[in-house]
Amino acid sequence: MRPHTPSRFRRAIPLALSCALIAASALAGCAVQPPGAPSSTVSTPATSPNSEDAPGLPITLDPAVIPGLDSSVDETLQAGDYFYISLPKVPGHEAWTTALRDQLNPQLTRFQDSTPGTAKAPYPEFDVNWDLVGASPKAVGVRLSTDEYGVNNSFSGKVEYAWLDLAGGVIRPSSYLIEESKSAEFFSRVRAAAAEDPSIDKDLVTKQTEGDWKGGLNAVGFTTTGRLWVEFDRTKASQAHGSVGVAIRSDGLLSSFGQAARVSALNPSDPSTGKPSPSSAAPTQSATPSQTPSKSATPSPVAPSQSPSKSTSSKPTVAPTTPNPSGAPDCRKLKCVALTFDDGPVAGTASLLDVLKKKGVHATFFVVGKNAAVNPKIIRRMVAEGHVVGNHTWSHKQLTRLSADQMRTEITKASSAIEAGGAPAPTLLRPPYGATNATVAQVAASLGMAQILWNVDPLDWKDRNSAKVTQRVLAATRAGSIVLSHDIHPTTRAAYAGIIDALQAKGYTLVTVPELLGKTTPGKKYFRR
Repeated sequence: MRPHTPSRFRRAIPLALSCALIAASALAGCAVQPPGAPSSTVSTPATSPNSEDAPGLPITLDPAVIPGLDSSVDETLQAGDYFYISLPKVPGHEAWTTALRDQLNPQLTRFQDSTPGTAKAPYPEFDVNWDLVGASPKAVGVRLSTDEYGVNNSFSGKVEYAWLDLAGGVIRPSSYLIEESKSAEFFSRVRAAAAEDPSIDKDLVTKQTEGDWKGGLNAVGFTTTGRLWVEFDRTKASQAHGSVGVAIRSDGLLSSFGQAARVSALNPSDPSTGKPSPSSAAPTQSATPSQTPSKSATPSPVAPSQSPSKSTSSKPTVAPTTPNPSGAPDCRKLKCVALTFDDGPVAGTASLLDVLKKKGVHATFFVVGKNAAVNPKIIRRMVAEGHVVGNHTWSHKQLTRLSADQMRTEITKASSAIEAGGAPAPTLLRPPYGATNATVAQVAASLGMAQILWNVDPLDWKDRNSAKVTQRVLAATRAGSIVLSHDIHPTTRAAYAGIIDALQAKGYTLVTVPELLGKTTPGKKYFRR
């Protein structure tokens, strides 16, 4: 046991133990502006693991390096209590997902207790997203980013790199990357690099790096040149937008596990076979276009991303199909209803697609870009089976909190991921939480996208109960309805065979949103036909 492990992980945690042992400390809120928009990514040539001559940029890996990698997604649409949590699901290591969620639960509970009944938009919001930063038979690493928007426009942004030691079957904190006897040297290098970066608040960094790991520092990964990337909690190190960190040389610092983690970042491979994935033979780097590298030994502040680029993403195996082909139902005469599903795709979405295929029904899926990047095969299947794929933004941020440029980035990055999966460029946008305003409408209009909301909400995000979901859909649906549901929930997926049968027995024709609405006006909000 290491006495200097940070408060978020007092020690390495066997996955079989209760995850309450790794409860996270509370976030500190500061009245500052939230971070910037998601960054773009570019591919880089494979880098020699022994070259650290340049700082490089923080590594983010293509999720395809781990076959079967999935997202575990949860959310609530309760106004005043919005949250969206996406965590990794590594095949054969599902206990890690449970441990990460248990770690977050105290933060989420505190957030919910601190924002009861907030009635004024934009609402408080708690968002967690992840990026893959390492993959090999010895180590898997993810970057977890937690953004919390409280009352009075307060913001707190935490970042953590969580490492899974596959040999030991335990979760390792970032401190395990560093040889224990080298901790003082590690922190000395961090402080020296931070001192050269004018965007970093030296006093705040010093409090996190005073010689041990108790200051809360728990975000250590690697850059494309093999250096250590040390990232600070936003608002604890800088007032700048976006993520803030420093790159330091790793020579003489790494523990044996740290060396394995470095290999997993620079030369990623399938944890189950050790074989590199053709689509991720080289890591990707994340860079915010508006930022330039500083003169110091640190790379420019960045926010890692899973965003696929058309130059690196695998090509679709099916040709995109055009929604609403000739011979589509005439919803001017028929009792048409559009079934829509949000927040996927996840692996379980396949079972819902099985139901829809068996019933001969086409639906509309509003997908989150990050999840589309993790599950492009499901996007391809949606297209091949005649469904429509709409845009639910890149990382499910409440758009009304963002600037117009940030909104645009959230939307266009999601569209890129959707197109990389083989779907046509989306013309339909569903703002997360249904939160929209005039600026959202203007941005959507400029991108040629209509806003698709809903008039039937079965509260499947609140009650994970198939019977209740079924009852609410059947009670509220009328001709012209747009029905909201979430394919991330097993109870929702289980309800839809019966829902489809019951709606069709009532004489409803189930169609896609384009079939229901016909031609739409970019920027306009649609709740029903």
